[in-house]
Order: sequence, then structure tokens, then C-alpha cells
Amino acid sequence: MLSQDRRPVGPTSAAQQLATRRPLLIGLESLAVAVSPVVAYFVLRLRAMAPVELPDPSMHTIYILDPSQMFTRYAAAFAATARMREGAQAGFLVLARLCYLAFGVLPGFFVTRYVLALLAVVPAYLLLRRLYGAPAGFMAIAVLLSCPVVITAWGTDYPDSAVVSYVAGGVACLALSLQGRHRRAFLISGGFLLTLAVWSHGMGIMLAATAGLCYLAVCVYLTPRRALLDGPLLGLVALATTFGLMVASRYVLGQFNFITPTIAAARFLDRPDQVRQWHSSNWRWAPHVAYLLVPPSVVVGFFITFARRLKKIEGAALYVGICAFAQLALFSYLQFGYHVQALEMHFFSSTLWGVVCLALALLLAEMAKNLFPHRLWRLAPFGGVLAVALLYETDPHVPAFGWLPTGALLAGVPAVFAAFMTLLSRLRSEPRRGAHFADRVAVPPGQAGDVARHRRLIGLRAAVTVSLVATTGSLLVLNVAPSTPFSGLKGLAAEGIPASNYAGALGGSAATIVDWYAVSSSLPAFVGEPTYKGEQLLMWFPWDQPLLEPVGIFHEGFNSLGPGFPVLSDSDRHKLAQRRPAELLLLSITGAGFGTALRALGTYRPELVRSTVLRRGSAVLYAWLVVLRSFTGASFAPVN
Repeated sequence: MLSQDRRPVGPTSAAQQLATRRPLLIGLESLAVAVSPVVAYFVLRLRAMAPVELPDPSMHTIYILDPSQMFTRYAAAFAATARMREGAQAGFLVLARLCYLAFGVLPGFFVTRYVLALLAVVPAYLLLRRLYGAPAGFMAIAVLLSCPVVITAWGTDYPDSAVVSYVAGGVACLALSLQGRHRRAFLISGGFLLTLAVWSHGMGIMLAATAGLCYLAVCVYLTPRRALLDGPLLGLVALATTFGLMVASRYVLGQFNFITPTIAAARFLDRPDQVRQWHSSNWRWAPHVAYLLVPPSVVVGFFITFARRLKKIEGAALYVGICAFAQLALFSYLQFGYHVQALEMHFFSSTLWGVVCLALALLLAEMAKNLFPHRLWRLAPFGGVLAVALLYETDPHVPAFGWLPTGALLAGVPAVFAAFMTLLSRLRSEPRRGAHFADRVAVPPGQAGDVARHRRLIGLRAAVTVSLVATTGSLLVLNVAPSTPFSGLKGLAAEGIPASNYAGALGGSAATIVDWYAVSSSLPAFVGEPTYKGEQLLMWFPWDQPLLEPVGIFHEGFNSLGPGFPVLSDSDRHKLAQRRPAELLLLSITGAGFGTALRALGTYRPELVRSTVLRRGSAVLYAWLVVLRSFTGASFAPVN
């Protein structure tokens, strides 16, 4: 007979214990997800910033640091060429400027990236967790945070950093809305993130539209009535988000209407001269760029993996797969069937990788679904993804190769292992001559039979792990492989095709890049606010020096004199007469020639108002601000 103070532990008390522990487990799990970007930064040694191959990222930096300078100085001068388009990308700039105002230059940069990382990994984690469990969710986080393309996109102030996160998070939220629980909340969140992507970059418009249409198509396929309800709701979310962003842009950036400048920029960039400058009419550059094989490789592997149960596939997984395929098809058409540099410009193509990473995470999770229920093996997929990244970091040097033959062989690895795992799963689940695959080999009863079965299970789990590592490793090598030379081809874009520089994203150093970012970000404060509307500033510097980022702050070539520094050429004089700048900013990494340049400007009544040497680490920048009294108070054109 039991005493009154000792009661048996039954189902009710066990449930109570579980209910007591559940908030603690949820809290620990949430904390792990929240700190995952920080942990990944140190464990995977993520490159803190990416090198700048074009001035475009710095052209956005000025709008983060001091947007009023651009709107005050250049509203009239930029009107004809829609060069204020960088300031219209409010979906990225509002977030980045708020972080800058709250934390400063460098801390604000990294806080922005932390927020963008969370917007991608939290919905991805929730999606994989709901479909396969928490271990799969952490594997999805590892896939995103170890992707060189995503890391590089986050590494600059170009808005692909925001688009890749907004689209990944938005698609994951829409996928979660197809799963039933908290459906409306996820639907609204997905519409909100995709609308931010629309107003961050032109590629965001394409990706968000494709994601929305694919969502409605899947709704029609699963539950037609849902499409009639969700379509208008997504439209209302888009309108409300756009209006809220316009209000935020007015107070944070100084511009309420960013829609008209976006339309004007699209029309300007559609001009034949702009198309020739930025888009290659010759497609033969593409086989030299290996990382372009990653999206089709993932899409093919995804559909091979899920092909066996397409009729029973979860709506969320079906949506992600269709979305990845549709976005890849759209980008391929824009590049090779239209005249948008959707794939040749890595600042554009990188935006594809948000959904590609989601599809890859689902592919790996489906391949590894038999491991997740086992306590000792459930973290093998997560560990495999990390192991591939850490192994690459030991010697991050992949030789250059193109599509054939190396690229094609590596791109085929996910498809081969997806087919292998599909076949293996079929053999284990389908009867063959009256027996299952696991029981086809006769085993003696008792302990010997248990040992044989245990060995087969270990072999199966090892095969799954090898498949995951091979798939992840092959895609990583494709991502980081440098392009083979193709500069001799005809019909390439006039501005050229910039190198992707993905090889250093994992284990690469960013010390020099961070130094130059800090130095370049000091220029707006050194120059100071304009004293009247239309007070233009031009730059003059030696073009053979590595000044791409600092000169990008004030819009590089359009606001610069020619490469003859410190001697004025006839074209320089013509530009000065046309633009009539009140101020000229002299820049150099040595300071040599500044006195000569000042004397060369004699006819314009130059006056040196201040000078400085900006230093941080290895970065050194000499700067003189010169006022041209001949043009003080002059306007380039009437300002509306």
C-alpha cells in the first residue's frame, strides 16, 4: 500500500512535467535561432564585408549616411538620367538608415545584416521545423548562413542584401501559411516581406511577383476557395506596406514618393544605349560562370527527390519547389530572351539564392528524413552542412572552371544522389517477392538477426549522410569557383561583367574592406551639408588608384572629372562649364598632385576651405575640399 506522500507517476503527471518544461525548451530553441547569425559569424568565420567591384554599393551608402546631400545637391542634375534611383530603393534604405541613426556607421552596418539574416533564417527554420522537426530547421539555418552567395550579398550596401533576405523570408512565410496553423499571420508576414523586396530593387519586383503568382497557383491546385480569399488580402498587405514605407521614407530619407523615380529609372534603363552598356547580347559568356549551375542543379534535385510522392507532397514544399523553378525560368528569360542583365550581373543573380537555399534545405531534409527520428543521427544533416563549410575553410582555393566538363559533373551530383536516395527509399518501402527490402536477406533469429539488422540501418544512415555531404559539397564548390576567362568574346556588356568574389565568403578576411568602408563613410561629414539647393559637388582624383568605394559615395563617374589628374583637359573644362559645381573634392591615397591641381583650377577662382587625412588601419585617404568661387550660387538647372 502506497503512503499518502508517494503517488505513482502516471500519464497525467508526465504530461504536466512536459508542459512545465515546454516553455523552457521553446525559450532555449528561440534563443538558439536568434543568436545563430552571430554564432555562424564566428564559427564559420564569415567574411564581415564583401569587396566592391563596382561603385554601386557606395552609391547607396550615401543615402544611408546623409540622403539630404544627394537630394539637395543633385535633384536637377540627375533628373534627365534618373540617377536618383538609388535613393528610391526604400525597402532597403529605410532599414539601413534607421540602424545607422541608432548605432553609427560600422555598428549600424552589422546590425542591419543581423536583422536581414534573421528575416531569412527565422521563417526558414519555422518552415523546416514544421515539416520535418527542429533538427531540420537548424539544418536550414546552416544552409543559409554558409551560402557564399548570400554572405556576399549581405556584405555590401547594394540592395541585393535585402532582397535575398526578404524573398527567402517571404516565400517561407507563404509556404507556412499553406500549413494551416497561424495561416493569416504568416500570409500577412509573407506579403509584407515581399512588398519590401519590391521596393528594394528591380529584381525584387520580379521575384515577388513570381512568388505571389506561384502561391495563388498552388492555392488553386489545393483549395480554390483559398485563392479567392488570399489574393485580395495579399493585395491589401502590399498597399498598406507601400504606404507605410512611403511615410517612413519621408521622415527617414526625405522622399515620400519613391514610386515615380522607380518608374522613371526603369524607362531610362530600357533605352538602347543603356541596354548595350549593361547587357551582353552574346550568351557565350555564361558557360564560363560555374555558379550559375547551382539553381538548376538544386531545382532538378528537388523534383527528383519529391517526384515519387508529388500527389502527396506537402503544399508548402510544393510551393517552394514551383517558386524556385519559376524564378529560375524568369531570370533565364530576362537574361537570354530579353535585355535585362539578370544573370550576368552577380548583384542581380544573387537575389535568386534566397529561394534556392530554401529548396536546397527541403531537398536535404527529404533525403535525410529517416535520420531525424533517431537521437544519435538527427543532427547528422546539420553537422554535415557545417562540416562541408569548415572543410572548405581549411584551404579556400578552388581552381577556375566552367560548365564543361567539371561544372556539369558537379552540378549532376545532387541529381545522382537524389535519385539514389529515392531508389533506396522505394526499395525499403515497396514489397519485392513478398518481402520488404530490409527483410530480403534472410537472417537467423535472435541476437545475430538483430546485429545484422542494426548493421543495415547503420549502413543506410551512413549512405544518407554521405549523400548530404556530397550534395552540399558539390554545390559549395560550384558557388565559389572563379570564372574562366571570356573577355575576348564579342557582344559583351560595355561595362563588363564583374567578378563574383564568392571564394572568400567563408574564412575570408575583411579587415581592409572594413577599413575602407569606415574611411569612405567619413567623406559626407567632411564635405558638409550644402548651403543652398543645387550646390553641386564634383570629384577629381587619380583614376589609377584604388578609390572605387570612396568615389562611389558621390556617384563616381557622373560626378567626376576625367582621368588626367592633376591636369585639366578640354573635356574637364567642358564638364565644369556644363555642371557649374560650387565645390570640388580632391581625393588621393598619397596626396601627391593636390597643389598642382589647385593651380590648374586658377581660372575658376579656387579656394581651399579644408583638408584632411582619413585613416583607419591600412586605409589612408587624402581629401581637399575646394570651393570654385566662379560657380558659387550657380545652378545647373531650375529646381522644382
